[in-house]
Amino acid sequence: MNIRFSRAASPLFHFFFQKTRFCLFVVIVSLTSVNAVANNFLSEEEKFRKLGNLVNTVMYMWNSPPGLNNDEITQLIIASEIQQDSSAIGKVIKTVLYHLDASLSTSGSKLPLDLVDEASPDDWTYLKNINASRYFALKAVFIMYKTANAHLETSERLEYSIPLLYSLKQEALKTTDHHAVAITSIWLAMEYSEINQMKAVVEIEYALPFLKHFDKEYNLETALNKRMAHSWLADAYTNLNIYSRAVAHQKFVIEDSKEHDIATSYVYVGLINSLNHLQRFDDAFTMVDESELVSIENRSVQQTLFSLWLRVSVYLHRDKQGDREKIAALTENLSHFEGVTLPTDINLLPVLSSLQATHLALKGSGTEFEMAMDALTSDFDLQAKNSSYSSSILLTKHAHLRDLHRLRGNFKKALFHQHRYDFLRNQPNRSVKHLDEINIDSPLQRDITINKLQEMARLKDKQTLKLKAERFQALTFALVAVMSTFLLFWFWRRQRSRAQASEIDDLTGALVRRAMFKAIAKPMSSKVTSCLVLLDLDHFKKVNDRYGHVVGDEVLTKFGKVVRQRIRKTDKFCRYGGEEFLLYLHDTTEENAKALLEDVKISIESHQDWSTTEATFSASFSAGVIQVKSERNINKIIKACDNLLYRAKSAGRGKIETMSFPAYLNENL
Repeated sequence: MNIRFSRAASPLFHFFFQKTRFCLFVVIVSLTSVNAVANNFLSEEEKFRKLGNLVNTVMYMWNSPPGLNNDEITQLIIASEIQQDSSAIGKVIKTVLYHLDASLSTSGSKLPLDLVDEASPDDWTYLKNINASRYFALKAVFIMYKTANAHLETSERLEYSIPLLYSLKQEALKTTDHHAVAITSIWLAMEYSEINQMKAVVEIEYALPFLKHFDKEYNLETALNKRMAHSWLADAYTNLNIYSRAVAHQKFVIEDSKEHDIATSYVYVGLINSLNHLQRFDDAFTMVDESELVSIENRSVQQTLFSLWLRVSVYLHRDKQGDREKIAALTENLSHFEGVTLPTDINLLPVLSSLQATHLALKGSGTEFEMAMDALTSDFDLQAKNSSYSSSILLTKHAHLRDLHRLRGNFKKALFHQHRYDFLRNQPNRSVKHLDEINIDSPLQRDITINKLQEMARLKDKQTLKLKAERFQALTFALVAVMSTFLLFWFWRRQRSRAQASEIDDLTGALVRRAMFKAIAKPMSSKVTSCLVLLDLDHFKKVNDRYGHVVGDEVLTKFGKVVRQRIRKTDKFCRYGGEEFLLYLHDTTEENAKALLEDVKISIESHQDWSTTEATFSASFSAGVIQVKSERNINKIIKACDNLLYRAKSAGRGKIETMSFPAYLNENL
């Protein structure tokens, strides 16, 4: 029996052994192929990273003072062997470098590259599949420089660059890569800043959470990083005169620069400018002191010069007694700064010529001052001409010229530059006005769409023969949930209506005393100036005695209606007693409170016809008003109001007595 079984099993065992060996061979070959593909992908990723960094180096470092000269850039291009590279990556990088060369090269500097054919759409798609963030950064650079080369005028460039970058953003949204979308948004914001600061702010705020810190290993996709976004937001809020918002972003830029050991005096200019406009001069001087310490640590004459200008700017804005003498002393001897130039890679105003003009505004002759102003104006205009983003430079120019003419005492010319500043700040670029109407996609709608697509994919993967049963269970659960939610909502609304009804006086529509005290406890203790008013209807008992309580109720109803029509949502109105009312006016001075009460008084006194009686008469009231700020003892304030009300009645009724709470306390010591 065993022998026969053994003979029968031998061919079967041999068959399975051969099949197993073949399967193992297939698996080994497959794993080898997958490993080869993976290694090839990593090799392409590394190549794309290095060449992307090369593009960033050419863009930001070529022929810049702190960067690389033409010979050094040439050596980098040759070492990369990009000219001989016919791969998709090579063709795209050559195409981008070609347009960079056309925009950045001078008569004495040119990249050693020849471009036969530009990269095809398939070449670009290949790069997107390798690294989406780097692809979108490279494509944005390509769009910017290609449109800049084709259209030298800013308005003409924006006609093409904004729609192309907007389309690029839509392409990035389809990838669901947050960093890729953030990159396209911040490039788009750069162009929007020329025509609509608010749209630029929207794009940067949208991108900010997903931007990364600068990484020198991946410098193309992190070139526009968190620090730069905060800096641009600060500039945008400054241009919109929202200096308090600008301060927070400017502080981030400074702290981030310190953290990465790249702090310079130049990063303090935005914060000090905002503090000047907010008239926080002590804080501004503290920042000037800090910038001077940074310039000493960096051993930089340029930064020392810039810190000097920052200090002068604070004195210039403060302009209190003695400040002009300090400005004159600080700008007296600038000869040791002759020939010092500031970096050209950042938009700084012509500091040395500005300081010279400032000194001449105080001490120079008319001819000397005018010559200095002409030189300063020429410096600004040259800087604006050489910049793709001239708006901020021109705004700085007119603001600075305005301040210098004001310092000189020529208010006519100061007003002229103020008008030019306002015109530039408020007038959009009309040649590209229609671009301002492009609809920005809703982040919420996009996220909803993405979530729906993801949910559909999950449902498709989980679909089984029990789908109908699961749908039925889900529907049943949903109906129960909806009904439960509806019942809970109905119960909550009913309870809420009852609670609100218990807090409102039926006759006058005013709050009851308990609800009033609860509503005003917090706002009264804030640092906002407000007023508490105690009112009393004059001779109301006589109205009840002569015409009856029904007529008296109509008077109360009319009075409550008039008051409620004239107060704001932030104000509170309470029936404090029978014919006595308490009124809280938020963010209001005693003068404004009195004006409001006079208006109510005129309205109630002009009403003489009543529906519940044929008699003709009018009502009036007396009031005591106390102006308060940061007060918590409501009963004490009401007592003060009551004393003023008594004083108003004693003066002949129909009067309004007002006083600030500190003044009342002093009077009643």
